Parts: sequence; C-alpha cells; structure tokens
Amino acid sequence: MSPSRGLPRLVTFTRRYSTHTPSNAEPKTPIQLLRLSPHRLHIYRSTSTNPFFNLSAEDYLLRHSPPTSTILFTYTNSPSIILGRNQNIWSEVNIPLLHSPEYDYVKLVRRRSGGGTVYHDFGNLCWSVIMPRKSFDRDFYANVVVKALHSLGVETATVNGRHDIILRSTTRSGKQNIDKKVSGSAYKIIRERSYHHATLLLNSNLTNISSLLKSPLKEYISTKGVESVRSEVANIGVDKEKLVEKIEEEFLEANGWKEGEEEVGRVELEEEETVKGREYIREGMVEMMSQKWLYSQTPQFTLSLPPSTPLPELPGLPGFQPVLPDHSKLTLLTTSSLLQNIQLSTSPDPSFSFVQSQESHIRLLHTPFNGPLINKKLQEINSLPEEVKRDLGRWLEVAVGGWRGEEKVDLWRDAEGGKTMRARAVEREDGRRKRARAAEREEKPVVSEQVENS
Repeated sequence: MSPSRGLPRLVTFTRRYSTHTPSNAEPKTPIQLLRLSPHRLHIYRSTSTNPFFNLSAEDYLLRHSPPTSTILFTYTNSPSIILGRNQNIWSEVNIPLLHSPEYDYVKLVRRRSGGGTVYHDFGNLCWSVIMPRKSFDRDFYANVVVKALHSLGVETATVNGRHDIILRSTTRSGKQNIDKKVSGSAYKIIRERSYHHATLLLNSNLTNISSLLKSPLKEYISTKGVESVRSEVANIGVDKEKLVEKIEEEFLEANGWKEGEEEVGRVELEEEETVKGREYIREGMVEMMSQKWLYSQTPQFTLSLPPSTPLPELPGLPGFQPVLPDHSKLTLLTTSSLLQNIQLSTSPDPSFSFVQSQESHIRLLHTPFNGPLINKKLQEINSLPEEVKRDLGRWLEVAVGGWRGEEKVDLWRDAEGGKTMRARAVEREDGRRKRARAAEREEKPVVSEQVENS
C-alpha cells in the first residue's frame, strides 16, 4: 500500500530509542543513540528556530550517523540571512540595512555548505536529506519534495536545470510569465556521507528578501568567492505542517519503505536537551556565532571605489553621497577579511600620489575589513585631505559595518584548556588522510614515486 494513502499521520515522535540502560544511569537521548541505531531510515524534526542550533545539529547528523542510513531533517529558522560557505558578506548582504534598528532581529549566519545566500524566517521550511555518498543525487530529493507539493495541489512545481524548485509559468493572453523560484539548494559531501539541504518559501516576507539581499557595495567588489544567482521568487502558500507530513510520506515511499515490515527512527530534537547531550553540537554553535567563522572565512576580494561619481546613498545616511576627487584611486585588497594591499590617493601629481598611497598602505595594512576600524585608520593618514578622510571614512563605516560579538574565540580549546571535540575530530580526519596517503604511496611503483617527488 502506498504510504501516501495508507501511512498513519507522522505526528507522534519517539523521544527515546528502545535500549537497555542501567537503572542508575540517565537515559540517553536519541541524538546520543544515533550511532547505534539499527534503523535504515530516520525522520528528524527540530522544535528549535535557532539557525545556529539547526545548522550545527544538521552537521552532527551528517558526521555521526550510521554510514548506510538516510535521514530526513526538517526545521524552521527565525529571521536570518544564511550565507554559503565561500561567499562574500559585503557583496551579498545590505549590511547598512541589516544593522539598522528596523532589522536588528535578523541574524547573519554562514553555513558549512556551498551555494548562494538565502533569507529564512518563520514562513520558510528547511528540509535536509543526509544520505550515503554513493546515493547522492542533486535532483532525486528535490523531486520527492515536488511530488509532495503536487499532492497538496501545487501542480506547477518542478525542478529546473539548476536543481532548484520553481513554479512553472503559464501563458495568459499571449503574455509569457516568468518562472518563480520557491526553493534553493546547497550540498555537502564528506567521506562516506553527503547531504542535500534546501529552503521552501511558504509564506516568507519577500520584501525582506529583496531589500536585505541587495548590497550597495556589490558593483564595487570583485571576489574569488561564489556569487549568488538572483531569481524571481514567490511563496507557495501551503500549510507548513501538512507539507512536512507529505514530504515525510514521500521520503519513505522513495526509499522503498513498507509499512509493517520496517521500523523508522522518528525523533523530535529539542535544543536544550540536544546541546546538553552532544558537546559537538554546542561547539559547532560557538564556532558559527564567532566572528572568526563569519567574517574571516571570506575568500579574497578587492573593493574599488570610482572617482568623480557619487557613492550610493545608504540606510542611516540619508542624502549623503560623497564623491572622490578627480584622479583619485581607492583599491583595497582583502584576504581573510584583513587589508593586505591598499592603494589610496587623491592628488593629480604622480609624486605626491605615490606618497599618499604609501602612507595609506602603511596605516591600513592588516586592518580588519571593519567599518569603524577602517574609519579610525583613515583619520591617521596625514597626506590625505581632511574632507576626503571625513566623508569617505563616514561612508565606509556604515557601508562596511562593524563586526559584532566576541573579538576572539578559540575554536580548538575548551574552558579547561583541553582540545575540543571538533579539534579532536579534525585530528582524527587528518590522521586518516595521512594514513591513506601513506598506504597509497606504498602501493605505487618506485617509478611513480620518483616522478611524484621530482
């Protein structure tokens, strides 16, 4: 019997797996028992709306689940901007708007997977499938979700060539409408495991998407990072709980589950209980909330501002559009969010222009790409005109923005000075790779080794 017709509603979740626990020991939570679970298929729902928790729990499920298991994980995040692993914050996000009082409730998060920048809120559903690496397919589970949408009457939903879920346009009165994107995907593959995770716009604030994801610095930045592909978006408008149930049903059917013949691990993840039971997840949250992860992971980029052109008006600076003088040059090369090569001059005289650039480079070298710090260093450059330093510094302070939170976070040492679980996991992975390389060298003929080392 098809699960979509005969499967009981998947609303009651098992909070503990059946397992023998000594009478004097505290019962283990499902997240602690995951590695020992005999189930082939798992369905996880998060009750938390904390993006740092949900993304860290997802990473744990990827790295600590049985290698042959397949997991469906659904969650909703509070309002937040989620950047891809290799993206530039300043070219993707309207930092001045994000830092304004109107949007102080929106979090800025960098995830561990690739892909583009997305906006999450309570009208958004996130789904993730963690699976064996050999089962990875960019379209398979997107089509599973499309099938769930079709069952709820969203007949125009389909997967496009970019592996996104869209609402296919229909032609009316001879006018061709534009396809609307309702779900963007990202992926991660490690050793034996992989995941495909994605968003679903159900009833999200589309105004926030268009305003917060439009950077005033984008046209001035060239980057080695991944740039988001802009698309027309739309809300699907279906009930979230009904859609989650349908996705779960289609997930089981797609994986050949037969009612009465196989048990499915069903778990609700509560943040407090889960973090208490798994230190790895807590450490992952600390890492994701740190400035080191959010800002310093930014790939190398260059900011270049043109002369004789009014700079964009920014939220917080109404009517203020400074203009760099003719003959000005402003180029900031940034690596790991630190200024590495600075060219800043305003003089038409080549000799004095060289002096200005030299002093600017010395003053700004290794300064974090942080608005208030850049402004402070600018004011120390004696060879630049005062009005340029004043206006440019004021504009950059708002356009670039200040970093929030802790200045320094040690991601590899715990409170007692010992190695964190994440540090030990990285060491184990490094050791595994070294052993694999050593074994590979032993298997190679002597001629190959000589060529490799030449």
